[in-house]
Amino acid sequence: MGQITALLNQTSQGNSHVLNDLYALLYAEIKAIAGFQLQQLNTGQTITPTVLAHECYLRLAHAEGIQLTNKKHFLNCLSKTMRLYLIDALRAKSSQKRKGQMADGGITEYVGDQDVSFNLMDLDRVLDQIEAIDEKLAAILQHKLILNLTFAEIAEVMTLSERQVMRLWKQGKALLLSMMQEVAEN
Repeated sequence: MGQITALLNQTSQGNSHVLNDLYALLYAEIKAIAGFQLQQLNTGQTITPTVLAHECYLRLAHAEGIQLTNKKHFLNCLSKTMRLYLIDALRAKSSQKRKGQMADGGITEYVGDQDVSFNLMDLDRVLDQIEAIDEKLAAILQHKLILNLTFAEIAEVMTLSERQVMRLWKQGKALLLSMMQEVAEN
């Protein structure tokens, strides 16, 4: 059993102070995820990857009843917390009579369209709707768009073949684009 798995087992037994050790071991990956998520926003964002990583770690550390099963699950929970933190920050800016930040460019490399532009809050709502429709598609979209995992890494995490992941990615991507287009038209 690896050190990370041992620490995760301790957290599931109620020993939450070991999250600090886990965070220290995975800090480079956590900061990379934070940087990737911030790249999805337009420039001018005042939040740095370091700030995002620390703020979201604190939120996760103070949450009660979280059962972390493995490293990928921990990083997935942390990345979802980052996404929600960024959405809260955008909502705060919007409530101050500012238009919500638009994300562009980052998703283009994944979906293959040059004119993709979306509101991060809309993307979050659409991902939640997709999760209600098909949890597997939503998981693949989140792993690719939020965690920036490769198809091989997603296959390993989800215990699927890489070919299955690629097929499901195409389905999920089509559903995502369709739903985002519907949101943009309304």
